[in-house]
Amino acid sequence: MGSAEFSGNYAHNIDPKGRATIPSAYREALGESFTLGLNNQFNALALYPEQEWAQISERLNRIPVSDARGMAYVRLIKAFSYTDQRLDGQGRLLIPGTLREKVGMDRAITFVGVGRFLEIWDTARFNEFCAVSEADFANLMDYVNDRYFGTTGE
Repeated sequence: MGSAEFSGNYAHNIDPKGRATIPSAYREALGESFTLGLNNQFNALALYPEQEWAQISERLNRIPVSDARGMAYVRLIKAFSYTDQRLDGQGRLLIPGTLREKVGMDRAITFVGVGRFLEIWDTARFNEFCAVSEADFANLMDYVNDRYFGTTGE
């Protein structure tokens, strides 16, 4: 499979057993096997297709075990990452309680495509994040243009 591309967002609910149905629009890009973990800001969960997780893992493995600070980062990432995840016959994923608790996830969730991977947010937290980001959109656009594209927004 080539590189996955995730975009859009879909609202869903977690069932009483901690399962969430992955929107069908994302299933093919996610692939048969994927990794479930925390996103880099620890405010949502992330679903990484195998190929994407392999790249992340390879970078983490470059950090020498003698680098205590670097290993603290590796430990946090790896301790909350579950590899070789698969959907059940109904397209559902079991989300461990430790992960749901870590990101304050209740029942209402929102799947968010962020390019090379997929995020799962508590819906209230995602709406709050969007409101704050939208209010600061001009500054965000300038930051991205300056840092990554060498241009200023118009």
